[in-house]
Amino acid sequence: MNNKMLIVFYAFLLCITVLINVVNSSENLAGNSAVNKQRDQEQIKKEIYVCPMHSHVLSDKEGRCPICGMDLVLMKENSEEKKQNTKSPDYAVVNLVPGMQERLAIKTQRVKRGDLKHTIETIGKITRIDPMSRRRITSPISGRIVDMNKKYSGDIIKKEEFLFSVASEELFKNESDFVTFFSRKDKSNASHLMTKLIHSGLDAGDISRLQQGASPNIPVRIYSKEDGYIYAKRGKISDKINNSFTVFNLGGNYQVVEITAEIFERQWNLVKEGQKVRIRLRNLPGVLFNGIVERVDDPVGYTTRALEVRIKFKSDREDLTQSTFARVFIEGRTKHNVLLVPRDAVIKTADSAHIVKVLSDFNLQPVEIIAGEESDGQMEILSGLQEGDRIVTSGQFLIDSESNILSALARMERNEIKNNELKNNIDSKMDH
Repeated sequence: MNNKMLIVFYAFLLCITVLINVVNSSENLAGNSAVNKQRDQEQIKKEIYVCPMHSHVLSDKEGRCPICGMDLVLMKENSEEKKQNTKSPDYAVVNLVPGMQERLAIKTQRVKRGDLKHTIETIGKITRIDPMSRRRITSPISGRIVDMNKKYSGDIIKKEEFLFSVASEELFKNESDFVTFFSRKDKSNASHLMTKLIHSGLDAGDISRLQQGASPNIPVRIYSKEDGYIYAKRGKISDKINNSFTVFNLGGNYQVVEITAEIFERQWNLVKEGQKVRIRLRNLPGVLFNGIVERVDDPVGYTTRALEVRIKFKSDREDLTQSTFARVFIEGRTKHNVLLVPRDAVIKTADSAHIVKVLSDFNLQPVEIIAGEESDGQMEILSGLQEGDRIVTSGQFLIDSESNILSALARMERNEIKNNELKNNIDSKMDH
């Protein structure tokens, strides 16, 4: 009996000993975890100083850069503040100390709306010089000649001088219908007829006279568009003519020069007939000629993907020669009311484009954008910025590089914290 009691007593002591060891082990593990956590937090809170000009020069205390001698600046304080300041997962906020903006020559401006004018620059060649070029004056409609200038071949014609007038029954009927619809305030039909009358050759003054109650029998009057001479005159009053009949042949003391130029595929939609053109010839430096786009041909060339445009200008110079190369500047289509930024402010990579945005006086951050068309040093912004945002236009590459370095360090720091947490979890499981 006594032996049994001793065995039970020793077994009870053994259980108490094991329980005490388990409690002590748990306390040690908790203490180690707290120490590790505190060590990680202290490591996170460690201050790092960096040279503003040499981002690879790092230090855990204040000092000067051994390369350039500039004062090292505080790069980060702790990971929690970085997470609060970093609004983009890809680009970190760069904090500039006071005075650093002037040292780095950083310039800023506001994003604003405006018109994006397209100037298409290309190379052309003089393909034709017509020393006796004449302008054929025809009627815009088929009808009967009502009145005619009394001058003859060889006489001088001034710009805006009357040449002839023509009328037709169809023209008078359209004028009468326009007056009727206008008096009834039928805007839809009146607007449609107004367009037809303008295409027939009536001007704004003629339309205004009809609206004020003039008789609907106003003929189409044709005027000279330039000073020159009458080379030929055909027809007389009351003759019937069609819209291809040449009534006057006019010319001047000049020659008409034709240039053929190529426009590439990305600019096809920007060119049309009648656009103004500036021309510079290589053999005449400093001389500027003004012309117009006379004709736009169909796209040609499967490999070059280019179309030809015919440009004409007038000149009285005798030193123009055929096959001379020329620089051509076509004033293309204009896009109105778009967001514009300087082209130099945009940082382009293979996959994206971004701009350094000013968050506050000393906080800068690159933001991704979607860029549209560009011309004359300006670029259209489709998304990523709003009107009134302040952006960096000079020195943005330094800010972008610094932001990339900070982002890389932040990723390394997060990875280190995750690795420490994973290691602590593994150690804890092994202890159990």
